[in-house]
Amino acid sequence: MPALDVWMRPPSQRLCECVDKKRYFVDMLRFLLATLLALCTVAPMAAQFAVEIHDTDGIPTATYHMRRLRVLESMPARSAAVILAADVRNRQNDVDYEFRQSSNFLYLTGFPYPDAALVLLRDGVTLNGNVYREILFVRERKREREQWTGVEMGPDEAMSMLGIDTALPFSSLPDRLKEWLPEVDTLYLPSLPTKSVRVPLVGKNLYVDVDLKKQLQKLRTTLEFKMTMPILAALREVKDADELRLMQKAIDVSMAGHRATMRAARPGMKEYELEAVMEYEFKRGGAEDVGYPSIVGSKYNACILHYTANRRRTAAQELVLADCGAEYHGYTADITRTFPMSGRFTQDQRTIYSIVLEAQDSGIAAARAGAPFRATHEAAKNVVARRLMELGIISDVADVKKYFMHGTSHYLGLDVHDAGTSGPLKTNSVITVEPGVYIPEGSACDKRWWNIGVRIEDDILITDEGPVNMSGALPRRAEDIEALMTQEP
Repeated sequence: MPALDVWMRPPSQRLCECVDKKRYFVDMLRFLLATLLALCTVAPMAAQFAVEIHDTDGIPTATYHMRRLRVLESMPARSAAVILAADVRNRQNDVDYEFRQSSNFLYLTGFPYPDAALVLLRDGVTLNGNVYREILFVRERKREREQWTGVEMGPDEAMSMLGIDTALPFSSLPDRLKEWLPEVDTLYLPSLPTKSVRVPLVGKNLYVDVDLKKQLQKLRTTLEFKMTMPILAALREVKDADELRLMQKAIDVSMAGHRATMRAARPGMKEYELEAVMEYEFKRGGAEDVGYPSIVGSKYNACILHYTANRRRTAAQELVLADCGAEYHGYTADITRTFPMSGRFTQDQRTIYSIVLEAQDSGIAAARAGAPFRATHEAAKNVVARRLMELGIISDVADVKKYFMHGTSHYLGLDVHDAGTSGPLKTNSVITVEPGVYIPEGSACDKRWWNIGVRIEDDILITDEGPVNMSGALPRRAEDIEALMTQEP
């Protein structure tokens, strides 16, 4: 382009080479116009990223609406609830941990991103001439942020894709609360992302809720605070059909991981290699994450309840305890199997294993609607105590806690230790049944039992007809585990 060639030369040279000043200014104008045209062609205004839902098997929007309605109906007049999304947690420097939404927030909204809040107002507020009782606050979309951290719903997408009646910018939450709280007597804050921070310099915790109450009471001095909402625990305890469907998917994926791990096990493998096989199958099956850090402990590590280092090299004649569960659309499985690296239990290992299996069978049988929550534990504990006494490992029933020191059951759902009331077992709740016997080296018993750690855990659905083992398709009897381990990976 002649104008570009001329314009890039020194000014004095350009003037000399031009026939006259008129041509010089014509060339300059042509260059400026060409530059503007090039900028418009090469760098047009960037379009907004599209928000897509890739998985179509999630919870229906009508279900989320019904959950919010049930919470609202449980609230007294002149009350409000603010349920906050989870924090983004920093891993190191400018790198954050992968975000996982607060379970209460996810349960009520299905919204998977940070910097959001759900406000429920029992008596409602008027916005643009309409009365709303549920308002979702989400941050407005910014292409610059999404270019770095991913696409997310803004207020418009939240309303259209999640069925929320109205959504407002997250930045407006403080001002809106200033407007609304003078009309509120009771404020529920059941899901603070961070309740306390331990500060070693002063040797105590700093509590977020204490300072938060002080700040909010400036808006209404008589405001009453409630940091829990029992209705949420009660609702989450009993699963609906969609939750059970997603939980079964998480359990199916987890069972595939356990099968693959037992088939792949060979003496000499590192614990983390077994973990890698397990979690590969989780991802391969569609799970977004693990429901909790995978526990893969061999020999004495099997006697450590929440061992997660998973670095030891295994050897023949050792047991491996694998407590691993996949998370699918927020719902987690929780399954434990104990297997011999050689593919065959020794006689002593089989003896302890059979005790734990008998205890689990007894615990599952006790998992019936209306039974006390601790019924499963009492049933399993009695079996373990009786059998350990018969072997001479303990001499008093009370000593059973030396080798079986944890409870047998907990609720399962959006959290691995899920919300619940701990009351009588209810139909359509899901609990684990996971007895164990752990005999670390140095225990006050015959050395033949040292370093044997066994736990068997399954996910049990409570029904009117009796317990249903949702993970029962995964072998748990010693002979079935041995048969599985002879199969090719």
